[in-house]
Amino acid sequence: MMSTHVDKNRVKNSLFGLLVGDALAVPGHWFYSPSKLRKDYGEIAGMVAPKPTHAESMLQGMSYGGTIDIMHDKARFYEGNRLANEARQKHMSQADVQARRDDHGNFVGATEDERVHYHQSLKRGQNTVNVCLARLLIRYLAKVNAGREDYYDPDEFLSQHLFTYMTAKPNPDDVPQVDCHNDTYMDVYLRQFFTNASKGIELRNCAWSQRDQWSIGSLDGVVMCIPIIAAYSDEPEAVVIGRAVEHHMLTHRSVTVTAVACVLVPLLLELYKGSDLKDALDRAMDKMRPPRCTGREMRDSYVSHHGPGRIPKHEKWLQHMTTTDESTKDFVHRMVSEFDNDEDVAGWGDRPNSRLATACYCEQTFTIVMYLAYKYGDDPKKALLANVMLGGHSTARGAVLGAILGAAHGSSDFPFVEDLCAQDVVSKEIIDLVDTI
Repeated sequence: MMSTHVDKNRVKNSLFGLLVGDALAVPGHWFYSPSKLRKDYGEIAGMVAPKPTHAESMLQGMSYGGTIDIMHDKARFYEGNRLANEARQKHMSQADVQARRDDHGNFVGATEDERVHYHQSLKRGQNTVNVCLARLLIRYLAKVNAGREDYYDPDEFLSQHLFTYMTAKPNPDDVPQVDCHNDTYMDVYLRQFFTNASKGIELRNCAWSQRDQWSIGSLDGVVMCIPIIAAYSDEPEAVVIGRAVEHHMLTHRSVTVTAVACVLVPLLLELYKGSDLKDALDRAMDKMRPPRCTGREMRDSYVSHHGPGRIPKHEKWLQHMTTTDESTKDFVHRMVSEFDNDEDVAGWGDRPNSRLATACYCEQTFTIVMYLAYKYGDDPKKALLANVMLGGHSTARGAVLGAILGAAHGSSDFPFVEDLCAQDVVSKEIIDLVDTI
């Protein structure tokens, strides 16, 4: 029987899981081809530092148009506009252009051996900028709610914390990444947020909408509201959902992020109070339906249009919003019984029939998270490593998967915690937050 009281050890392990799942996945992040991931890293079995290059990186094809400096010494990697102009001026051959396209069909201006790893500046066990921002929220909540009162202020968090953190000059010697992060990859939601801020738009209105940019429906928006769920876990479910949605809307105005938050909040609250993992997952998955679009279908549509940005807007919207008639519960049970290889369930282009896409989108990624949690729930280490080797948006998937499994295994030590960079600093951050509950 589920308790009515929050088990603080479960909350603590959930937050450790959030950080571990992200850091563990850093080297293989955005490898859409597991075979290329294995070529560079073999079978990843623990925390590994990322290599300088990444055969499937899209980084050099990206750009930033803001005047507020969030790129610092990493600005030189964001050459998308310049490289595209040069290619046109040089009249590159079709073969040269093709060699400089990524697996989405986008022109990135660099061949596979020239492409910079998304996280080449991170050390073993460090977190991506997205989870650094989740940690920033952990520290903020621990500070302002220290008296067990509610002093969370979204405007204060944006102006005095997120803005300050993102504009701080990177310091590689700041291993805990407390005053600044040292990541190379700035997701599109951050680049657009600060592009809007550069225009003088009020920070609370700088977030982009999924209606305007499909990638705003990324699981990252869910990742960064998990500390809110933890901090207010003794409040009624509906209130916690409202708080989580309020926070994710600061950076991700997305119907799919909201939809996932509305499922994840009750799931975590149940687990914090001692509910059985598979029973809680079944209840959560009964509220969902899997996406109709398969991994291979999404990949082929990207390549045929030379990038997702060229897919007609309404067609792209339906790609993310159309579901099957089957519940996610029945779907996941069926996937577990029918397939031994996880790549048949989730992939991109390596296999002809991967059912789900390993891209960033909530309707795909969260379904994969539920599948991995259900299949490997008794063994968090195996679950997290299986997530890493699927590639794609493995950092956000790992963070959410880790948060779920940490909440389910609150009475035992969570795997890989000792391998986090500056574990003593991270532990204090988490304990300080848990003490406010």
